[in-house]
Amino acid sequence: MKEREPRISTSVPARVRLGDGWFDVTIMNVSLHGMMLRVANPPRRGSYIEVRRASQVVIGRVVWSKSGQCGIRAQDMIDTMALTGASAIAAPKWTPGDPDRRAAERRTIEHSSAHSQKVARQLQFMAVVAFLILAAGMILQLLKATFDAALSQVTQALL
Repeated sequence: MKEREPRISTSVPARVRLGDGWFDVTIMNVSLHGMMLRVANPPRRGSYIEVRRASQVVIGRVVWSKSGQCGIRAQDMIDTMALTGASAIAAPKWTPGDPDRRAAERRTIEHSSAHSQKVARQLQFMAVVAFLILAAGMILQLLKATFDAALSQVTQALL
């Protein structure tokens, strides 16, 4: 049987994203590769979730789930001190039940696509304007050369 990693017992609030929704949890213990969460309605085994605590983000898969608790296996190593220690103090203050601040900041694919199309149209317009300015400059040089040649012929004929 595989030996368990040492765990740090804690009781810190966090937010979890499952699909498009966010909910509040309490982190009960943390190891380098996982954590146990206390949650009203635990996600199903095999679900992928994102756990946020202050500026720390842990992405993992639910490996067990039972009444009011679940365990996750993290995708990457967890910085246990940052998740439970002093770095969480500097993060913005929030309490469980607050509305999700991150939802308004996220861009949708439609918004990103519309933004990309707008930037592409602006770049295309600037390229056309630059081409027209270059073409106008070349035409002016050609006209100047033509008038200079005609003026020099007139000047020689008058002398």
